[in-house]
Amino acid sequence: MPQLPSVLQSPLSPNVELLLDSAIPARMAWVDGDGHPRVVPIWFHWTGEKLAVATFKGAQKLDQIAAGQVVAVTIDSQTFPYRGLKIRGPVELVENDGLSPEYREAAVRYLGPNVADRWCESLAHLDQVTLLITPKWASASDMSDAPFLKETP
Repeated sequence: MPQLPSVLQSPLSPNVELLLDSAIPARMAWVDGDGHPRVVPIWFHWTGEKLAVATFKGAQKLDQIAAGQVVAVTIDSQTFPYRGLKIRGPVELVENDGLSPEYREAAVRYLGPNVADRWCESLAHLDQVTLLITPKWASASDMSDAPFLKETP
């Protein structure tokens, strides 16, 4: 197994753990075949080694992202003081019959267990593709540690 970037190695910092456990959608970016940048908000699940995002078969992004292509992902808080996690790495495409296990786990985090169960049940007849992103580079930021936010005596 390749070594993870230091910010994703155990033990995770409280900042990185907070972001990976959050219900903040990731923003995934790639360059399409025509050289145009693309970015979409997407649910994610951290496996401890890879960032998993799932999409439904037939989604336009699957025509634009090839196995091995490098994508970028950011998970950023939406209120000040800002926190962020940025990841870049190649993608592996895994076809699923029905919903992927990672999508189901993400649904619980985003929607809560009761709503997630109903949501996933309503989509269970659809097939997905999981994009497994292997982090080759990652960076975290946490403005809550900024000196100007500290109280002075």
